[in-house]
Amino acid sequence: MSGTVYETLRLRAGVSAGRGRSGVHLVGYPDVRPIGGDDLAVVRALASGEHRADAFPPPARRLLSGLREDGWLVATVYDGDTPVYTLDPQVCPDGDGPAAPADVRLSRFTTIAAAPGGGLRATSPRAWASVTVHAPGALAVLADPGARVPPPGVGARAASMLRRDLLRAGLAVTGDEDAEFRVRQWSAVDLAFHRSSRGIDGEVGVAGGFGATYWGREHVTDAGHRPPSGPVTELPRPDLARVIAADPKLTEVLQARRSLRDHDAARPVTLGQLAEFLHRCAATADHPTPHGDRPRRAYPGGGGVHELELYVVAHQVAGLEPGTYHYDGYGHRLELVGRQAGAERTLLEAARSMSDASAMPQVLVLVTARFERLMWVYEGLAYALILKNLGVLVQTMYLVATAMGLGGCALGAGAPRAFQRISGADPLSEDVVGEFMLGTVAGEHHTEGNA
Repeated sequence: MSGTVYETLRLRAGVSAGRGRSGVHLVGYPDVRPIGGDDLAVVRALASGEHRADAFPPPARRLLSGLREDGWLVATVYDGDTPVYTLDPQVCPDGDGPAAPADVRLSRFTTIAAAPGGGLRATSPRAWASVTVHAPGALAVLADPGARVPPPGVGARAASMLRRDLLRAGLAVTGDEDAEFRVRQWSAVDLAFHRSSRGIDGEVGVAGGFGATYWGREHVTDAGHRPPSGPVTELPRPDLARVIAADPKLTEVLQARRSLRDHDAARPVTLGQLAEFLHRCAATADHPTPHGDRPRRAYPGGGGVHELELYVVAHQVAGLEPGTYHYDGYGHRLELVGRQAGAERTLLEAARSMSDASAMPQVLVLVTARFERLMWVYEGLAYALILKNLGVLVQTMYLVATAMGLGGCALGAGAPRAFQRISGADPLSEDVVGEFMLGTVAGEHHTEGNA
């Protein structure tokens, strides 16, 4: 490839121009840039679509160069008639990028995936722009931006511009990227999840939006409550007046809360205690709202949809056969999902190992998310919202267990594939997002490392 190298330019998404009391400004949250009144025609042209940079008159070239370097423009570099790559800013850069030395390489935070319009797109939570490569030969530059051997199928000038833009955007780095612990402490997955779920990086949603866009309205099928499919155990309902009269005060419960990992094997939790715990944590009733009936529980849930479900793996419960049960918060009953001793032992043993308990828990509560209930509404932050809802539920379970004199302990991980073997759930539709151990309090509390 050895044609004329040139760029086409257009304003990046979300940028607008307007005239105010202090003159003409470009506005692209969170950035504002003043421009001269004589430049407004150029900006309007850039807002209308792609234009070759060299087609603008020479007086406009300085403006175009500044806008490109400051991240206001989407630039596509051509080598002859072939598009080589596109630099697509999400925000304006903080400052000038470094020059391209010989030891340039991709950042460990950079990920490469298929771009919606074709080609391969490189993104990073540490970058202010993405780069999409279109020409096959440009992949060699993307894979090894520090190589000095001319890549096949890409001219030297276009390859040099691609190296420069990868480095300037933050997709490529030089030197020891992890020299500082503040960088080394982050995994690529954690940092990408954090930034995207906070709306920092622009269009991160499935359909190009962010927040409660209701993008999947036409596709949602999991509208809410499902009828039971297995044998049902009706649970006794707690006398809430008695509970309110007997409960310790909230501050006492907050101060007494501990992660209690070991249970009293000689005194298993009873079905009545389990029923009260489940009712106080997740009993569900329809609640009228301006948008129709929504489920209501003791804890808040983003969007009021309550996508979280509780499953009980009963190991030692007086009055209840061992097995795995789904808690129906509407009917206050347990629905038998299955009895698979091997898979249930895997779940219970994983809980024991994760908590460093001396024995398997009397009860393991699995919290799942039925993703479709929430994900059709939210873009970009749906999974982060599920985890926030989980945190509220876990605190509720801690406080209820403490008020009841039971031992509870939340877990950081488990054995979700064992749950899938028991339930047959499709993990893209419903999967475990949290675990909580429950049982009677042992004589000596194992509380090391409590949060």
